Amino acid sequence: MSTERIRTLIIDDEEFVRLVVEQALREEGCDTLTASGGQAGLDLLRTGDFDCVITDLRMPGVDGRAVLRWVKDHQPDVDVIVLTGHGDVKDAVAAIKDGAWDFLIKDTPFDGAAVKAALAKLRTVRDLRRENLAARHGGFRQEAVVKGISRAWRTLETQIAQVAPSQAPVLIQGETGSGKEVVARLLHAQSRRASGPCIAINCGAVSRELLESELFGYEKGAFTGATTAKPGLIAAAEGGALFLDEVGEMPGPMQVSLLRFLDRNEYRPVGSTRTLRADVRIICATNRDLQELVFQGRFRDDLLYRINTVTLPVPPLRERLEDIPALVGHILHGLRLPGTTARTAASESLAHLTTYRWPGNVRELRNVIERLVLMSPDTGPITREEIMQVLPRSSTTGATGDQTQLPLEEIERLHIERVLQASGGNKTKAAQTLQIDYKTLLTKLKKYESHH
Repeated sequence: MSTERIRTLIIDDEEFVRLVVEQALREEGCDTLTASGGQAGLDLLRTGDFDCVITDLRMPGVDGRAVLRWVKDHQPDVDVIVLTGHGDVKDAVAAIKDGAWDFLIKDTPFDGAAVKAALAKLRTVRDLRRENLAARHGGFRQEAVVKGISRAWRTLETQIAQVAPSQAPVLIQGETGSGKEVVARLLHAQSRRASGPCIAINCGAVSRELLESELFGYEKGAFTGATTAKPGLIAAAEGGALFLDEVGEMPGPMQVSLLRFLDRNEYRPVGSTRTLRADVRIICATNRDLQELVFQGRFRDDLLYRINTVTLPVPPLRERLEDIPALVGHILHGLRLPGTTARTAASESLAHLTTYRWPGNVRELRNVIERLVLMSPDTGPITREEIMQVLPRSSTTGATGDQTQLPLEEIERLHIERVLQASGGNKTKAAQTLQIDYKTLLTKLKKYESHH
């Protein structure tokens, strides 16, 4: 059973009932607040962060039905349990039809056993609900991860194992198609949050207007078309992790909101005055040089310092060519039709694949193999000739010509260009490889641009 600390608001005009319910919930590890009436309860709901409301139905002034209606209109992700006496069961049933999650009868003597039983059911339902929400919002695919044999991949796996148990934010850096999401999935699977959800969103694939509401959710009436309130991805990732792919594309105002969440675990839904809390580990990924974006004023330096507490560099495919046979086998197995045998690749065809630089990395490799299988009706081993038909012509690993007669400055320029290409355009990584200061590299690049 889940051990989630459900944050509960107890509303009842009888102090004895409030004490009994509060004691029962605290014994089960819940966080609680109490209110002595409906209006006081609504005031707490408007400014607090709750998972569940347990409210009496019959109260002077604002009664339990009014509280229920307000919650369903403004915070539909909050579960409502109503308390009722023996003579008011019909009212409780009506409340269920209006959206209450359950009802409890206040027996005489009233104790906390029924409250604990209701809580156990609620935890089970919340776990299932969170799993479904994660699936709808792009939770990680549960596909097998190919174990690489290359030194570069084994080094990365060691780093993942070291970082995974920590709760610290992680920044995954790598070229497009290099497998950053695979790394995030491995990281989450080996973490202490592995049983929790892991939600993924590409910050560059969602419009700036929608990104905030997708992450933080929104209240009813927050904008045109917001006819009901909706929880965001941070709420869906409670107890797990949120994977922000291409975080360098996040607009400025969203960067401020993300920084606030990283500092305090607090956020506000769009159009809300409530400050909510969530226990979520943030994993970011980028194919951009974030340090360069900071210099350009497009990324906050304080946010960069927070998200790169730990940085995991993902090697491009050209630096792990030994892994191509395993990757090809995995891709071919995934393309196998039911009831058929997967195609294999001859050794000479695999060898030819290693002569290509793979600028699109593993994603490009997958596309090449898929195109080959679709174009060829053959069912035997994939030949070198078939590979040559689908592999881009520019598959040179790169002779650069005779440089012995070039000026020293030109040789330096060519070398810096090669290092930049090998690092996927990441100037920070290139400066580290060249063992020069980042600003020195920028100065040299500007000089080369002015001369060419």
